[in-house]
Amino acid sequence: MGRWTSRAAAGTVVALGAAAVTVFGRRQVFPTAETFLARTGELLPAPLRKPNAYVDDAGRGLVAATWSRDPGRGVRRAVELLGGLATIDVADRRVVIKLNSNSGAPAPASTSPEALEAVIQLLQDHGAREVIVGEMSGPPWHNTAQQMARNGLLDVIENNGARFVDFRHDRWVTVPLHDRSRIFETLSIPRTLYEAERLIAVPALKTHRLAGFSLSIKLWFGAVHPRQRIAAHVTRDLTRAVAEFASPFWPDLVILDGGQAMVDGGPVAGEVEPAHLYLASGDRVALDVCGVAVLASFGRAERLGVSPVWEQPQIRAAIELGLGAVGPHRVTLVADPDAPDLAGYLGSIGERAGIVAGAPHGGG
Repeated sequence: MGRWTSRAAAGTVVALGAAAVTVFGRRQVFPTAETFLARTGELLPAPLRKPNAYVDDAGRGLVAATWSRDPGRGVRRAVELLGGLATIDVADRRVVIKLNSNSGAPAPASTSPEALEAVIQLLQDHGAREVIVGEMSGPPWHNTAQQMARNGLLDVIENNGARFVDFRHDRWVTVPLHDRSRIFETLSIPRTLYEAERLIAVPALKTHRLAGFSLSIKLWFGAVHPRQRIAAHVTRDLTRAVAEFASPFWPDLVILDGGQAMVDGGPVAGEVEPAHLYLASGDRVALDVCGVAVLASFGRAERLGVSPVWEQPQIRAAIELGLGAVGPHRVTLVADPDAPDLAGYLGSIGERAGIVAGAPHGGG
């Protein structure tokens, strides 16, 4: 069978929808016509690949790490350690935030309201012309606004002067993928993301029963047309599909909300531990490697202990697609010198990922 494209035959799409109804048959709201037969939009050039703005003098990607019981402080401090928002020049720009709200469950199943509020306010403090927060909950027949009202994220958006976009109701465009993509030739993505002047990703820290983990690479699953999301779940290699789904998107900054960590199960329900960890980077592979090392250190998710961090299938696929660092020699970890409780995490990242903390990069 050939690779999936955004122009999949209608019969195939309906079959996939029927399969989903069978699997999730207890759900009573399944907008087949609206969701699976929706137009996928005109074919446009792939978004340009953005260089990582947060690198050291040797060109290695930076990952900033801090520990805080206060999510707002954790977010702000991680961004400060990384080099600050001035590095990516958000002033007078339309900035889109892609967070995690796959369901209405609270953090760490979703990005926490406190972390989101800190990101919105940081962008406004640095002169962003408009702040948009976008998401599409899944399974794709969920009502995203209702889910985000349940976990408090919608209130944060409305109370801080940002604008919410449910990608399911956005206009779609279709873009070609990298030649090294194996499953999908094209993807249909929201025009809001395609036209974003700056793009910020705010994932949670959690494991995932099917994909192993859900951090900044898996985050983009909620930004791809629902019919392709269903197609990805019936492929033989979901982790490869996850990486391919991330490939059209080039976030300027990724901020990992690890106030709470889902250390087993996921993405909606699982075993949760307080972590108080906040990471920031312009390199999502490097950031995810550090996050996976921390998740593995809890020793609950057996799947994360099967392979070394850099050999995790999702990480390997992302590297093959050129989404970030190819190994620990291309990463510099910037640890908060004022966060002694960070030491245990630094040890795990060094031991499991081979990344050793260096000197702080600066602020601003």
